[in-house]
Amino acid sequence: MSNRIKCFKSLIVYTTMEQNYLIPNPAPTVPDQERELAILFLDIRNFTPLMEAQPGQTVIQVVRRLFTTFNQVVKNFGGRVVEVAGDSLYVVFGLQTGLKESVDHAYQAAKVMFQTVSLFNEAYTEPFYGGPLEIGVGLHAGKVFVGEFGLDNGPQLSVMGLPVNIASRLQAKTKELDNDLIISEYAYQLLSGDKAVVRHETVKLQGISQGQQVRLAGKSYSARQNMDYLMAISG
Repeated sequence: MSNRIKCFKSLIVYTTMEQNYLIPNPAPTVPDQERELAILFLDIRNFTPLMEAQPGQTVIQVVRRLFTTFNQVVKNFGGRVVEVAGDSLYVVFGLQTGLKESVDHAYQAAKVMFQTVSLFNEAYTEPFYGGPLEIGVGLHAGKVFVGEFGLDNGPQLSVMGLPVNIASRLQAKTKELDNDLIISEYAYQLLSGDKAVVRHETVKLQGISQGQQVRLAGKSYSARQNMDYLMAISG
């Protein structure tokens, strides 16, 4: 017997040889609103080696402590954490402000989070856990759909759209391009004040058909590692 799908008003019945699966349609909610937001994705580097070197529960507590601080930084700049997934954060800015201000806030928050990691490494990870943590950040801006959606835990903030995918891919690109902060050209041009002169590149992002103009606004991972090595051998 082949698989069959039957559609009803409030649910879909998916029939296999073994079992029927009831797939309810989403409950009616307030329609998503189109908004222009700044989107930031952050990922912790050196997480896997730390997991290999230290007990898993210890590493989890380290990351949770760091993310708690990040969340406070985000809130201080008017942002909101949309999702925490393992060693990654997904954050938006601009739910209460205009686009230019939200990009400025996202950029400033990113700089504070880098400073936080540096202080955190000095106080905790290097003396107690054997090595520093690093982060990679991707920052973009654009029109997205904002609403609420949830499964078992009730409605939660939902922000979806192509700019979200691009911001996520920019974060993933930080390791390949050896730069810990990548900002889309669009977001970079929205920054107010005197912008730092940073390298411009056109990059291909996974799953995105068009090349993206970006700014490499951070620091090199390899340069930092080489500096650590030079400091170590110098005594």
